[in-house]
Amino acid sequence: MNEDAFSLLATGDIELINCAVHALRGFVALHSEVHPHKERKWDALVHLEIEGRRLKYDCKVKTKIDRHAVLRDMKARGDVTKASLLVTSTLSNELAATCRELGIQFIDTAGNAFINDGNGLYIFISGRRADDSSRFALEGSTITPAALRMMFAFLADPSMLNAAYRDISVAVRVSTGAIGKVFETLEARGFIAKAPNGKRIIAAPDLLLSEWATGYLGRLKPKLKTYRFRGPSPAEFSARWNPGYRESAWGWGGEAAAAIQTGHLKPETCTVYIDMDAPGALHAMVKDFKLKADPSGPIEIVHAFWNMDFFTESFPTVPLPLIYADLLGTNDSRNLAVAKLIAAEVLQNVRS
Repeated sequence: MNEDAFSLLATGDIELINCAVHALRGFVALHSEVHPHKERKWDALVHLEIEGRRLKYDCKVKTKIDRHAVLRDMKARGDVTKASLLVTSTLSNELAATCRELGIQFIDTAGNAFINDGNGLYIFISGRRADDSSRFALEGSTITPAALRMMFAFLADPSMLNAAYRDISVAVRVSTGAIGKVFETLEARGFIAKAPNGKRIIAAPDLLLSEWATGYLGRLKPKLKTYRFRGPSPAEFSARWNPGYRESAWGWGGEAAAAIQTGHLKPETCTVYIDMDAPGALHAMVKDFKLKADPSGPIEIVHAFWNMDFFTESFPTVPLPLIYADLLGTNDSRNLAVAKLIAAEVLQNVRS
């Protein structure tokens, strides 16, 4: 995967794929994985395991299809192939039949599907409509800031999936009363599942990481206390400052953290996460480095949303899932290759 091709799964695509897979599980026993695709032509790479067969699909997501001409046009232009899977909202009987006629494999949000691997696995379901409960199942399972905090914990330390509610509450500062609902939401969206032994597992690591990163940047970070400053150059600042003397209150994020973790980036900006509830933490940094408030400054100081006594394995940086989100939030193409390295390490840790 080259730097230009690397990108997040789009949030809308995540929602639709999750909903369609969840709907199909009502009729077919399956396991699914969703990954970013290296080719811009496709929206995702989808793996389905059905009846012991592992199917790999280039995925094309279409929010709505209401005309036969759309399907024929997609077929003519190569937007769908024998090795692709169309994911869409509810298809009518007639449109499902056209998909079968054209050889377009699909799944939709009502549980309709056409899957034909050419080796004996043949599924055709049509005529199902999304009733109110299924149509709005995901809408009622909102990814809240509390959910994002817990997703961060599970990506940083998968053992937290099966930790006591009190431990989760202390680690990411969510109320114990919210935790059960978050687990229901993450399971409904296909991010986590129950293993045969009853333990929770991350069912779609790539999908969870994508949803975490986009959710953090769009819904959680904007609510955090954040200050920008100018002062020493980012390179000088990162070289001079060692957070070790306040391990529980400080940690590198963003480009500086990526440089520490990979050695493949020269920081042009500095992001520091601080427990601003720790007395004098912010004041000490401003004073020591003679920082001057500047809304466009390259030095960003952000309030840590989690208990910094937890997830310390990556110290002096913040946990890797947060570094990944920070890099994507810079909107700087030079950071994408490094973000890919960070993402790969996160996923390796989750799967190990």
